[in-house]
Amino acid sequence: MTNYELRSAVKQLMASELYGVLATQSGSGAPHSSIVAFVSADDLTSVVFVTPRNTRKFANIEARPAVSFFVDNRSDRVDELMRVIGIEAHGNAHELSAEQGCAYRALFLAKYPQMSGFAQAPGSALMRITVSHYDVVDHFQHVLVLPAGGRA
Repeated sequence: MTNYELRSAVKQLMASELYGVLATQSGSGAPHSSIVAFVSADDLTSVVFVTPRNTRKFANIEARPAVSFFVDNRSDRVDELMRVIGIEAHGNAHELSAEQGCAYRALFLAKYPQMSGFAQAPGSALMRITVSHYDVVDHFQHVLVLPAGGRA
């Protein structure tokens, strides 16, 4: 698979899937996974999600900003295992300020207009993962690495 094909596959999967799993660590190193609604920037350098500030994932990110984020296109059919693609984005997460978040909030709400109240609630934080790279797994065990800023 060429770098261009890999970037295209990652973009398509990130655009088509609604939910992913965010993995964080507490200050003491305890792992925590959460399902979140997300949107990916078209240049693949950012993944954006919204979370209440009073959650374990928010506290974990404040303590340790390094995260991973997993998205896949699996179904419940065993015969499709070789066609499943999984993507793990690696990077650091942080809350965006109101000024920083304007364009990202619009991007998020374009994908999830029904989440407007949640995304704009005073207790909600607009979070950005600055992606360093993606690990892409297809055909069950074939792993490829795509740098976030890499070009085809």
